[in-house]
Amino acid sequence: MTTILTSRMENWIEACGCHLCVASPDGVPVVTMGRYAKVSGNEVFFGLSADEAGLIRTQLTENPWVAFGVSQVGGVRAAYQFKGKGHLITSGPIFDSYAKEANEVLGGSLHAILAVKLDEVYCTKPGHVAGTRMDTAPISMEKFEEELGWKDLAPPRRT
Repeated sequence: MTTILTSRMENWIEACGCHLCVASPDGVPVVTMGRYAKVSGNEVFFGLSADEAGLIRTQLTENPWVAFGVSQVGGVRAAYQFKGKGHLITSGPIFDSYAKEANEVLGGSLHAILAVKLDEVYCTKPGHVAGTRMDTAPISMEKFEEELGWKDLAPPRRT
């Protein structure tokens, strides 16, 4: 099943970046930051420095599943958990297409792009909807967001 994000989800991911979690085959989690993020269809591309990529490289080669949530104020205002399979890209056309913008965000330290093909989206808002899988819910993800009262399509601008 192809999981396409709502425009609200895309806006929050790209504006705030994400906390990325991978796990060893034994289930030991490792978390790093995805400070640069770009959504394209059902894939999210994260720009990672050498330290960030190095932290998850071994686990990712053994277990491709990646879970992530929006960072900063997005952890509260955009209460989603995304899951999918990922791999690191260090050269080639995909890397090149994101390199300039990612390097600007990362201060010139881009080492790899983590490409995650999305499979699942969960609501992590506290209360009766916590843990609800949004991409397979009987209503659209947009309707789900509307019923939760999520009206802000993007994070507030910093002043």
